[in-house]
Amino acid sequence: MSAHRAALAFAAFEDKDLEAAAAHAQAALDGGYGPIRQLAAVIAYQRRDYATAIRLLESLDGAGDAAVSLLIRLHLLAGDVRRGGQLLLDCCRADAFGPPLHPVPRWTGEPLAGKSVVAWGGGYGDDILYARFVSMLAERTGAEVTLQCRPALVRLFRSLSGVARVLPLDADVPESDYQVQTAEVAALYGLLQGETWSGPYLHADPRPLPSGGLKVGLVWASAAAHWEVGDKSAALAAMAPLAQVPGVRLYSLQVGAPRTQLSPPPTGMAVEDLAGGLRDFADTAAAIAGLDLVVAIDTAVANLAGAMGAAVWVAAPFIPDWRWGRDGDRTPWFPTARVYRQAGPGDWRGVFEAMAADLAALVEAGR
Repeated sequence: MSAHRAALAFAAFEDKDLEAAAAHAQAALDGGYGPIRQLAAVIAYQRRDYATAIRLLESLDGAGDAAVSLLIRLHLLAGDVRRGGQLLLDCCRADAFGPPLHPVPRWTGEPLAGKSVVAWGGGYGDDILYARFVSMLAERTGAEVTLQCRPALVRLFRSLSGVARVLPLDADVPESDYQVQTAEVAALYGLLQGETWSGPYLHADPRPLPSGGLKVGLVWASAAAHWEVGDKSAALAAMAPLAQVPGVRLYSLQVGAPRTQLSPPPTGMAVEDLAGGLRDFADTAAAIAGLDLVVAIDTAVANLAGAMGAAVWVAAPFIPDWRWGRDGDRTPWFPTARVYRQAGPGDWRGVFEAMAADLAALVEAGR
């Protein structure tokens, strides 16, 4: 009977009926069917029952990388930064997120004065968040630090202080004494030490834009091939309430396939497309520096605006990423960000209606 309830839990989960899935999964657990535990944790997570999800994942024997990744996120989202940071550090050092990039020892805390270390990441939003700690690594240890990253981040990251050189991931680097992942550095200097913000750390000269009106940049969808892309994407039409605010000029920072929604834009929306001049994130940073405000879904651009200390309003999904926190409209990771949260799964319209009301007040206050 418990296996039967487990099968029903999987079916209900596929149908996105989380309440039925949770009931069937609990019945299977009560009947002693252990293999349902991981699915039960995912169901609890999607119902925002984070404590139950953590309890179930912590009780798994031999949890896989996906389960551990979710557990890290849950601890951070629930506010247990030290536990989440330690798990992140342990997973990096165990190569849980992939093999090391170089055939040199992984740095595990040895003195680095007079030594060289290559730090490397592999994403966009996370690497932008973690970049502040790579500067700390250089400044606090006296090491010569080389940073390797995705090509689109190279020019941007050359504005980081303390970093000797920034190279793409596939480039040859000078022989180094150690290597370290950017996530490890973030765990050591940020999560485990409680450090979040010491000021803007990415910079760009502003791109000139026409004067007049409050200049607002828009990003409405993730262009990345990411498993959460559905939660990090809205339609440009959902942002229509912003276009109804007098005294506002809208500019698109959107790249990738979602950019086609500008051809033509939804009825009643006038949006100037800046993407033609965005070769990489350094160009995006220059555009952000020329704007008064960025309105973005939880994407790399939201992280970039926050890292620059620019005003950014973040449209967070119903289940937010840990950097935006569980509730409230602020995050210690990006003090210039204001977080707007979905009232229910998929409710982007309500988010942008709330933004439009605040945007109107902002325009009025500036007059």
